[in-house]
Amino acid sequence: MGGIPGVGKSTVLDVVSRRLGGRLLIVNYGTVMMEEARLRGAPDRDSIRRLPAGVQREIQSSAARKIAQMGSEFLIVDTHFSIKTSQGYLPGMPSHIISALAPDSLVVISASPEEVSARRAADPSRNRDPSVESVREELEMELLFAVAASNESGAPLAIVMNRQGEAERAAEDLLRVMGV
Repeated sequence: MGGIPGVGKSTVLDVVSRRLGGRLLIVNYGTVMMEEARLRGAPDRDSIRRLPAGVQREIQSSAARKIAQMGSEFLIVDTHFSIKTSQGYLPGMPSHIISALAPDSLVVISASPEEVSARRAADPSRNRDPSVESVREELEMELLFAVAASNESGAPLAIVMNRQGEAERAAEDLLRVMGV
């Protein structure tokens, strides 16, 4: 499951987690990547996207190998299909990662650019561009990269809208995609 920073993935997953309890394992790809990035001197998540692309790819691969070894009745990988870097957009789920993870389905959590912009502006704990124009571009790139990942994996792609104040509804839509 992917979505750009500030789209509300964690909020939706909190609702899904309450409903499925111990049957669900949520793995945040960024957390697993951060474990690897710290070994390479990155102090925080936002700094990962400023590392050279080759180093980012190495970190991605190592994280995918660790996640692929995890198991649960329901496993959701919380990630991004695209990562905006100083060098351009980096695929969050390139072919070697898709192959390692072998997803059953892919889901993009989305929201309007205005909603994401407002969420980012209200979150001082992260360093993210809150401009509506930038968010609109990131949302478009996220969807394009998700389509490419779906094509590569053969897994169906669903889009779940997380409108402001409607995380419960978005969680219900995600559960339907999961067949729950």
